[in-house]
Amino acid sequence: MLAAIISAACSDNVSGSGLEFGDKTITVRSGGDLQAAIDRAAPGDTILLEAGATFAGSFKLPNKPGNEFITIRSNAPDKDLPADGERIDPKKHSSRLPKLVSNVRGEPALLAVDGAHHFRFVAVEFGPTIGGLYDIIKLGTGQERSVAELPHHIEFDRVWIHGHPDEGQRRGIAANGRHIRIVDSYISDIKREGDESQGVAVWATDGPVEIVNNYIEAAAENILFGGAGSFLKLVPTDCLVDSNHLSKPIAWKGADWVVKNLFEIKNGRRIKVTNNLMTNNWAMGQDGFGILFTTRADNGNATVIEDIEFTGNIVRGSGGGLNILGNEGAGGHRLNIRNNIFDDIDGKKWGGAGHFMKVTDWNGLMFESNTIIHSGNITVAYDKPVRGFVFKNNIVQENEYGFFGDGLGSGLPALDKYFPGGTLTGNLIVGGEKETYREPNLFARTLDEVGFRDRANGDLRLRPGGRFAPSVGANLDPATVGRK
Repeated sequence: MLAAIISAACSDNVSGSGLEFGDKTITVRSGGDLQAAIDRAAPGDTILLEAGATFAGSFKLPNKPGNEFITIRSNAPDKDLPADGERIDPKKHSSRLPKLVSNVRGEPALLAVDGAHHFRFVAVEFGPTIGGLYDIIKLGTGQERSVAELPHHIEFDRVWIHGHPDEGQRRGIAANGRHIRIVDSYISDIKREGDESQGVAVWATDGPVEIVNNYIEAAAENILFGGAGSFLKLVPTDCLVDSNHLSKPIAWKGADWVVKNLFEIKNGRRIKVTNNLMTNNWAMGQDGFGILFTTRADNGNATVIEDIEFTGNIVRGSGGGLNILGNEGAGGHRLNIRNNIFDDIDGKKWGGAGHFMKVTDWNGLMFESNTIIHSGNITVAYDKPVRGFVFKNNIVQENEYGFFGDGLGSGLPALDKYFPGGTLTGNLIVGGEKETYREPNLFARTLDEVGFRDRANGDLRLRPGGRFAPSVGANLDPATVGRK
């Protein structure tokens, strides 16, 4: 297909612009005027950027009539690029990518505002901003006065977005638009000293946003929903985070990059988080919890977390598991955590306390069929209780205090105060005692009795025919999680 596009290009050159015009194509050679090509392109056109060339500027996407995508992509042949649906690998493909980089201090390499729409980027590299300031890609501002002003239908497919290895970068993508897709891409070196950093941040939109089959590394939050307000008081809604690998390189441990967590929702509705691998998180800028569902009223009373599905994920290597807090804004409601593995949640190794869950003030909290290997308590519950608590068919360790409640210690008094009317049954509680729990559960003395297939190599499925199989724990093949 690409060969046909390139062969159709003609020599209708614009003097001094480095542009070549063909049938529905604009080719931009090294040194060419990319902004002029973007401004001149019509819906359905393809802008071909010379592979390996660098285009410096703060490029702005205009609002054009029509609903056909304008595609901006490398002119490298398809055979030299990852196939559709394949995650890009910078080590293999970087030489075939054109590079967009900002040359204006404080400005992004790419800006989409004023309702810009229907642009797709394929096989393009986006480099760091000057000094690593602000966003490499900025979609929306948060100051839109109507939803019609939000950018929409903008896609990033097999792109590489990265900060500077020494200076870092504040943020990869501020994805504040509707129908935004980030797929099969690679986001790296998003890190800052003394400041927050996010691979992808979403806060000033009502969605949807899809983040699928990417590698994303960032120091503070690899992916963040919420955390700032918007004039329209929007709630990110109907978003999908699927088949990504979120990680912090071990080489960052002990450095000055501000590390917080792997994934966080502070404001969001109907968000599905499925089949992701999340690795390496330690206590530094926060207390080591890897996954946060914490309402923060940056968006005033419109702030809410509700109808969240966290399923089929592996969280491995963190100073704590989950921090769940629903006491700001409109609160937290209906969080379903099912069929996940939380492994190597170890306070001594990663910093923090190694607790699986710190929790307060939530309405509708379900844990079902999870496998949890941790060094601290199952819970640290405090302040206001959790309503509608269900904890069933999980594998978890009692450790020193099990279900611990602030001011009450562990056991039934803590459960009755902080999880009133809750259901806690059918779990395999390693190191626990039957007398500690009111409902029927299973018990083992050590992890070795559980019957994992290959715990040493991260396969925490239960062996068929074992003592506890198949009634408890997650059923996840580690070879398939974190990639489409």
